[in-house]
Amino acid sequence: MRLPQLDERLQKAAKFFPACAYGADIGADHGRLSCFLLAKNRCERMCVSDLSAPSLEKAKRLIAMHGMAERADFRVGNGLMVLQEKADAMAVLGMGGKTIAQIITEGKEKLQGAALILSAHTEVHLLRKAIENISYRIEKEDIAHAGGRFYIIIRAVPGNEQLNEEQLLIGPRLMEEGSEHYMAYLSWRRDVLRLENSDAGRLHLKMIEEEMERAGKSE
Repeated sequence: MRLPQLDERLQKAAKFFPACAYGADIGADHGRLSCFLLAKNRCERMCVSDLSAPSLEKAKRLIAMHGMAERADFRVGNGLMVLQEKADAMAVLGMGGKTIAQIITEGKEKLQGAALILSAHTEVHLLRKAIENISYRIEKEDIAHAGGRFYIIIRAVPGNEQLNEEQLLIGPRLMEEGSEHYMAYLSWRRDVLRLENSDAGRLHLKMIEEEMERAGKSE
């Protein structure tokens, strides 16, 4: 049976997900990412969870349809509290940066060194700060464009890294390595910030414009 199609956001998240014995998809919704990772044997087993029982039922049906239900633990619950065994890698996607930051901060005792694959479309600076605060570091970053929106994809691993305000705002690995959508993303951020009438907004706008100039010169 043909696997469900992944949009660019989920494709890039799947690419960041390391091969492992036990993975977790927190807030799995329709279960497409979990189904893909199991089918490709990227994960031998997975915890597939969602706060919504109806959403989790959709994921359960999809994974069962592909004959992999026995390889998945389906759990309704909040954040990382659903985990009953150590996961090697965890995905938390499709939420705002503030929400994901709260999930990994409140559930940090459940991390136990797992690689984190995180995707947010708002307040990503809060997520980067939370990663720093739980003694993780950003290993990789990329930008996806799906459904008319930009999403930041992050892989974080245990380690220590002190980010300055510009790195928190834009992303340390993005500033170093860029992305196929980097300039388009910066341009969008610039246009949004131009509408903000606050001291913080003006400071962030200056940072974005300076990074656009630097990145443009290096192309």
